[in-house]
Amino acid sequence: MSSRRHQMDASAVGIRMKDAHTRLDSAEFQLAGDSPHEWKHAAEIAVSAGIAASDAVCGHVLGYKIAADSHRDAVTALREAATSSVAKHLEVLVAAKSTQSYGDRLPTRSEAERLVLHARRLVEAAANILRS
Repeated sequence: MSSRRHQMDASAVGIRMKDAHTRLDSAEFQLAGDSPHEWKHAAEIAVSAGIAASDAVCGHVLGYKIAADSHRDAVTALREAATSSVAKHLEVLVAAKSTQSYGDRLPTRSEAERLVLHARRLVEAAANILRS
């Protein structure tokens, strides 16, 4: 396994899927708040939930997750493990990662809702893939 690919067994896949669900729950809780700071936190956690779900799918289907500086590699791996439509959710989420994690601009509720929705769809797709 290369340094960019980290092998995953069934236990690791289960942990990442539980991470995805827990983070999505947290994002939805923060999204319900009235403060733009809560929405920023919701958006940031949504990105993390999507990455965890992607790791679970890739680990389940491919036997590894991507651990690289470029999230494009993770999107490519998810496209291989699932479908382009599933990978599109991750693509949107990782495109927002820097802004949400390191930026100093607060998102609107609508912007945060959009990211939480992408995370929810990716987590749901991942759960379905892991069940099959």
